[in-house]
Amino acid sequence: MSELTALSLMLRREIIRFIRKPNRTILPSIISTFLYIFAFGYALGSAIPSMGGYSYVQFMLPGLVMMQVILHAYINPAYSLYSSREDKYIEDPLTTPMQYSTMVVAYVLGGMVRGLFIGLLIAGITMLIFHIWIYDISLFVLFLMFTAATFASIGIMLGQWSRNIEDVGNVMSYVLSPLLFLGGVFFSIDIIPADWIRWLSWLDPLTYVVDGFRYAMIGYERTNPYYCLLAIIASLIICFFASLKFFESGYNLKT
Repeated sequence: MSELTALSLMLRREIIRFIRKPNRTILPSIISTFLYIFAFGYALGSAIPSMGGYSYVQFMLPGLVMMQVILHAYINPAYSLYSSREDKYIEDPLTTPMQYSTMVVAYVLGGMVRGLFIGLLIAGITMLIFHIWIYDISLFVLFLMFTAATFASIGIMLGQWSRNIEDVGNVMSYVLSPLLFLGGVFFSIDIIPADWIRWLSWLDPLTYVVDGFRYAMIGYERTNPYYCLLAIIASLIICFFASLKFFESGYNLKT
C-alpha cells in the first residue's frame, strides 16, 4: 500500500467521523454562533459604538468564524487520536509500514477539513444575511488554512498527551476559549479600559490571528495583517514538527 493510498484512507476516516454525526459536530456550532450574534450583536450591539466604520455585528463576525475554525480544527484530531488510543485501534496503523509522517499529515488534514468546513459554512451564511463581502480573498483563504493546520497540529499533541477524555475538553474550556475571548473576538482591544487586560490581550497570540482575519474578511485593520500571517506560518511550522516528533516518540501510543 502506497503512502498516498494510506493517507487518503486515514483522511477519509477522519472526515466520516464528523460528517456522520452532524447533530453533534455541525449544528451546535451554527446554533451557538447565531446565539452569540443575537445576544451580543442585537441585544448589546445597539449600545456599542461602531468600530472603524463597521457595526458591532459586522466587527464581531470574523472573530466568530475564526473561533469555530480554531475549536473544530483542534477538537477533531484531539478526540480522534484519544479515542483511537482508548479503543486500541491506533495499533492497527502503527503496525503497518505506513510512515509516522503520513499519519500525522492525515490527522492534520482531517482537522483542517472539519475546521474549514464549519468556518466557511458559518462565513457563507452570515455574509449572505448581513451583506458582507470578503475584503481580501487571498488573505482570507491563507488565514483560514494556516490557522486550521496550526491548531490541528496542536490537537494531535493534546490528543496524544491526554490521560482521559476530560483532558481533551479541558484544554478547549480552560485554554482556547479564554484566549479567544481575550483575543478580541467580541471587542476591539483598543477600547478596553483596564491596562492590565489590554496587556494580556497583546500577549495573547490569538489576538493577531483574529486581527489578521478580521482585516481579510471586512477590511478592519488594527495590526499589520502580513505580520500576523507570518506569525501564523511560523507557528504552523513549529507546531507541525513538534507534533511529528511527539508522535514518533510513541508516548501514550505504544503499549
